[in-house]
Amino acid sequence: MLKQRLLTAALLIPLVVASILLLSTAIFQGVLAIIVLLAAWEWFSIIGFKQNNQKLFSLLVFSLIIVLTSLLPTSSLLLLTVLIWLAVLIFIGVFAHKPLPAVALKLFMEKNTALMMSAVVLSLFWHGAVELHSSSSLGPQQLLYVMVLVWLADTGGYFAGKRWGKIPLAKAISPNKTWEGVGGALVLGTVWALIGFVLNFSGEISLFNWITLSVFALFISIIGDLFESLFKRCYQVKDSGNLLPGHGGMLDRIDSLIAAVPVFTAAIYFLGAS
Repeated sequence: MLKQRLLTAALLIPLVVASILLLSTAIFQGVLAIIVLLAAWEWFSIIGFKQNNQKLFSLLVFSLIIVLTSLLPTSSLLLLTVLIWLAVLIFIGVFAHKPLPAVALKLFMEKNTALMMSAVVLSLFWHGAVELHSSSSLGPQQLLYVMVLVWLADTGGYFAGKRWGKIPLAKAISPNKTWEGVGGALVLGTVWALIGFVLNFSGEISLFNWITLSVFALFISIIGDLFESLFKRCYQVKDSGNLLPGHGGMLDRIDSLIAAVPVFTAAIYFLGAS
């Protein structure tokens, strides 16, 4: 399993880096659309849209949501992104250590409602990534920066949690995650934030604001992970798929990014420093 995981990562990471830094935004958004559609296909399968005609209907709804959200002004779209993820953060916080009440569980288990929730957050991720990539000459570097931030946070969280983890972060959603793991994620993420500032990924943003928005994006990435885990727990699914050997499905690989990237983009936008 570890060998497969490392091999897959060794093949994918150079492709991801090259796509972000070398492709124009017009081409990059098409490549990202394919990745998001693959994740959507897996998510809709988790919800219960398992037959191909059901999945195609789901993707049609998803595409419609992307088109409709494209009609919103950038400021409104990014503000909506922040509000949605703050709402998810509060929801996860409330039910981190206790089962969902019947009303909330029914909401997640109702296929059309679950479809809308998943489609909205995936579409906001796509818009956020494309907006950041095209925002300025620093856009591609900043997009790569926040992705590395999330990957390092996952790594720091995994090893710190494995070594010192005792206090559950959200035992009702993801029992293996701990606050000690969050601490490890914050340490590694803060070190990367300092490196990013030295490399001038921050543009005109002050050191304090850069570290603050990086830490916030990192924390929201954990919420994104827990949000997907909540869906999988409701539907009693372990992995979103098996597309990536050793890593599970595409959705499993981008669940944290789905939250972190658009929130980071919003922070950059509203700070006026993109």
